[in-house]
Amino acid sequence: MGEKEAVEQLRREFSRLKDGYRRAIEAALARVPVHDGVVSVRDIWIETSLPVDLVVELLKENGIRFPPHVKRVDVPGGRKAGRGGR
Repeated sequence: MGEKEAVEQLRREFSRLKDGYRRAIEAALARVPVHDGVVSVRDIWIETSLPVDLVVELLKENGIRFPPHVKRVDVPGGRKAGRGGR
């Protein structure tokens, strides 16, 4: 396998992992406590065991589907991630 093929294989594997992480976050959003439409990123971390930085990164990528009762995720440092990471 050449270098180009190896890099492409790594990209596919990373994409597959990120898809799994997104699904885990979406499932957690349906289970964690929600207060006035707001979820704490800490609760997602507790539910999924994914690093907070990874959760925040995936929320910012706009690939997470929020359940109707969740409007945003509060993140440490005053940052907020709303529907689709906004």
